[in-house]
Amino acid sequence: PNGVGKTTLLKILLGKLKQVAGDFKLGTNVQIGYYDQEQADLSSSKHVLYELWDEYPSVNEKDIRTVLGNFLFTGDDVLQLVHSLSGGEKARLALAKLMMQKANLLILDEPTNHLDIDCKEMLESAVLDFPGPIIFVSHDRYFFNKIADQVIEMQREGVTMYFGGYDYIIQKNNEKAKREKDV
Repeated sequence: PNGVGKTTLLKILLGKLKQVAGDFKLGTNVQIGYYDQEQADLSSSKHVLYELWDEYPSVNEKDIRTVLGNFLFTGDDVLQLVHSLSGGEKARLALAKLMMQKANLLILDEPTNHLDIDCKEMLESAVLDFPGPIIFVSHDRYFFNKIADQVIEMQREGVTMYFGGYDYIIQKNNEKAKREKDV
């Protein structure tokens, strides 16, 4: 549910917030790629092309345009100002930036928000091809059933760990409810 600390946990992992209790340690040479559901890292006054190219100036323009094309920015689309983009277009641009980072750990906060079905499928494909671990928060049951193999369900009362996706959680909760009913 909303308000149980999912995004707060991600920000603690990113070092943007200090944890109140407990500790964790990232492994050596971990490079985190972070997708912020608010796309706060986008510069609204830049053109789409330069939003990406300014971060990777050693990459030639053709390759930058190819990456943008993979995220459905073609032709004059790359000359739009970031502030004029729709929520879905900003999400696609943020995902393009994320894929350029060459991170070995992805942290995604509500990555399917604002995406249409085609973009969700593009994201799913990119995430499934990612060779490293991914930590994500999502209310999108289809996405998390397709991507997750371990789930930490956060509730106000605490957390529950599952070794499976959404369908597995439903199965386990149904089994638990049946056992409690039979008692």
